[in-house]
Amino acid sequence: MGALVTKALRPIKTFNVENRAHKVISKEKPTPAPHYPSTKDDLKRTLAAVPDIDQKLDNKDPALDDRLKSVYVTSYGRPEADVTREKIQQNPARPLPKDRSQVPIFELGWNEPEEVPYGRTTLRRALEFIESHQMNPTEVTASKIALEYKLKEEDVEAILKYFKAFEMYIPETKKSPATFAGPTNYRKKQLQEVKTKELAGKSEIVDKKEDIPVKDQAKNN
Repeated sequence: MGALVTKALRPIKTFNVENRAHKVISKEKPTPAPHYPSTKDDLKRTLAAVPDIDQKLDNKDPALDDRLKSVYVTSYGRPEADVTREKIQQNPARPLPKDRSQVPIFELGWNEPEEVPYGRTTLRRALEFIESHQMNPTEVTASKIALEYKLKEEDVEAILKYFKAFEMYIPETKKSPATFAGPTNYRKKQLQEVKTKELAGKSEIVDKKEDIPVKDQAKNN
């Protein structure tokens, strides 16, 4: 019901709206908004106490200007440059950055540390031993990985349990069977073998077609 009433009253509200807007804008002094009753009472009391309040507010008071000249701010602290310089001198091993160039895009998303403490590893190393374990889990065990990468064996077992390298399944086609590509290095090898088989099959088909006589080719076509 409300929407219908709004649609019905909209033409009446927007009737001659441009002329009405220009009429309001062209006024030299806009009509002020009505005051609250409490504001009206305050104005009455102010005018009763100081009748020429409007004139005092419009005129410049030299006494106030003289008082402002005697106001000043005294700083007792040290400049910010001195504080920053002192911090740099206190800890020269951690200087403030001076290079404003763009940060380079790293291979794995962030800068890898040059030194890794015992019990920790990087993403690149984790991917290496996860892929090695997936390729040969009987030889690349958690104990060997922990010994080689200086990690705790229980941490390595948890990593191998909950994290895996991406794997890819190539569906079966007419020329090649279904293949399963494991981690990165093993996957590349399998894909290369599949491509060489496909190319070899194509070359054999071409050779067979060349050996067929022209009449037989016409019959086949």
